[in-house]
Amino acid sequence: MDTEAVESYFGWINERHSIYQRRVADEKPPWTEDRILQDYKFTNPFRENDKVTVWMRENWTKPHHNRPHGEIIFNCCLFRMIGTSEFADEHKWASEWDPEYTKSLIQKRLQNKQRTFTGAYIITNQGLKAPKSEVVVDYFLTPIWENQEALSEVAQKTSSLQALHSTMATYKGWGGGGFMSYEVVTDLNYTPVLEFAKDQYSWANAGPGAKRGLNRIYLRDLNKNMNQHTANTEMQMLLEEAPKYCKSHVPVRLVDMRTIEHSLCEWDKYERVRLGQGTPRSRYKADILSNDNFKKGTVE
Repeated sequence: MDTEAVESYFGWINERHSIYQRRVADEKPPWTEDRILQDYKFTNPFRENDKVTVWMRENWTKPHHNRPHGEIIFNCCLFRMIGTSEFADEHKWASEWDPEYTKSLIQKRLQNKQRTFTGAYIITNQGLKAPKSEVVVDYFLTPIWENQEALSEVAQKTSSLQALHSTMATYKGWGGGGFMSYEVVTDLNYTPVLEFAKDQYSWANAGPGAKRGLNRIYLRDLNKNMNQHTANTEMQMLLEEAPKYCKSHVPVRLVDMRTIEHSLCEWDKYERVRLGQGTPRSRYKADILSNDNFKKGTVE
């Protein structure tokens, strides 16, 4: 590992979390002197602090923590496949799921130009020639609903994020790079389904951004690919460095492999700006940089 790169990486974690804390404390912007962090949107190092995830915990998973594990798995899939609190708030938790209702609600909201699918990631039709509502419900969600008990059994027997992730990735809409199944198993880590997962501090699904971040840490070509085993080994080494580089305001006990992986992706975007290699797609807008908007949940 390159020491300067490691310092920069953890420096990003330290400063980005400081921004979050200053906003929570009702300090006035700007919350940082770093112009890149002022000008561009970067998500929190800790996923649990993100606006949509906070809403999900408070309104979706925690109120239903005593439901059957298969039901919790399905509803986490339902939430993340659409991805917005606005849709989830209208749809409600599904104990007895009616797929036709879900399809009609998606169609109605889209027709009314109401916020439905998240803009944080893209749900593709994966080559299926049907309306998005049908693809999502009939091809991506229905198999999860029908096999929720089998998925629950995998979680129960293995107590492993990786094992459930691998199983979910065999279902259409949840495989490929494993992004969507990774989102769900991360959510399940904060529910009774996988709250005691044995690999929270030893496994994460490294996406392309995280791999580029690791290449920066190890001074390799940015486009050099690596398998998940190599990525996990290198991310574990970074995790071991967290107590040394994280400042006192960062709760290092909460830094897990998801934090390391996600921060690598965000730090890679930061470095692209700093080095003139590109820019993130989202900028902060001056008119929404206010604590009032932050508390209302209109900015992250």
